Amino acid sequence: MIIAVLKEVKNGENRVAVTPDTASSFKGWGFNVKGEKGAGLQAGFDDEAYLKAGAEVVSSAAEACKNADYLLKIWAPQPEEDKHLKPQMTVIANFQALTERPRLEKFAKLGLTCFALDLMPRISRAQSMDILSSQSNLAGYKAVINAVEALDKAVPMMMTAAGTVAPAKVLVLGAGVAGLQAIATAKRLGAQVYASDVRPQVKEQVESLGGRFVEVKTDENFETAGGYAKETSDEYRKKQREAVAEQLRKTDIAVTTALIPGKPAPRLITKQMIEAMPHGAVIIDMAAEAGGNVEGSQSGKTITIGGVKVIGNSNLASELPNSASRLFAQNIFNFLTPMYNPQTQEIVFNFNDELIKGTCVCKDGELTGAVK
Repeated sequence: MIIAVLKEVKNGENRVAVTPDTASSFKGWGFNVKGEKGAGLQAGFDDEAYLKAGAEVVSSAAEACKNADYLLKIWAPQPEEDKHLKPQMTVIANFQALTERPRLEKFAKLGLTCFALDLMPRISRAQSMDILSSQSNLAGYKAVINAVEALDKAVPMMMTAAGTVAPAKVLVLGAGVAGLQAIATAKRLGAQVYASDVRPQVKEQVESLGGRFVEVKTDENFETAGGYAKETSDEYRKKQREAVAEQLRKTDIAVTTALIPGKPAPRLITKQMIEAMPHGAVIIDMAAEAGGNVEGSQSGKTITIGGVKVIGNSNLASELPNSASRLFAQNIFNFLTPMYNPQTQEIVFNFNDELIKGTCVCKDGELTGAVK
């Protein structure tokens, strides 16, 4: 069995889907790992590290994919990579499966078997395979670090002979994995931290990290069976906007993390709210690529509205490529481990298993699972 590892071509992507550690583990299974030259360089893994792990380093993506049985990537193959794809190849990556149907149809026509780890079921045995959790954790941390760097004031309280510097106030909108890590990071840096989420049951988690929950009273349930947030009612959105607007008027840093799988990101902060914030405040919109939680935000850009910096960044994990690659690569290895048969040194997918059914998006020339 041959595993291909390519240098990611998506703009701004620094991660790699196989690290020297996981390459060594695959080698222990009896697999051959063929990596494109420089595939891990941006993540801090040079070609020599892969060679020491037993992988083969080849000159091009085409050479890496030649005769490959598996292609492991951070992102699904981009159009310019289609020429490297072969029928019967198995591709494992983040496919953004609920929003990229045309690409999935293309992969099906090419005869690929594709597993979208972004659709990993939220069950206990899948936790070690969940790329959204591992990458969001790092992204939440990095969002706060970036915001602090852009802020024009100190974050913790400082008592000096010249006077006292009040702690910065941070508001996190969305208390999922990224939001909770943002809360924890801001708290460790000494900020006063507030958080809001459409799921009232996360209040205890927010408070356990030292944050204060901005509560909107409702009897409605905005959580899916899989643990994700879902769309809210008009009445709730009005109440939430009022509560968020009130808190933003005294907020130095806001981090927005709210996403609804397969749908545009909910609009949580309007330009009017931004203009009422303190001059010099910073907003990090982690949902910018999905339409944005913040009015006017643009993915990959920093704009200024009424003296407030609005930074749109939906790929913060790529700014910590070494750590992010290690976790992502281990997620993939953990996903494949239960499917590996040591006697035959092959991977056998049980398509009745809920992990396989939940993540397989195309097989035998057809779309499958959640995207069928």
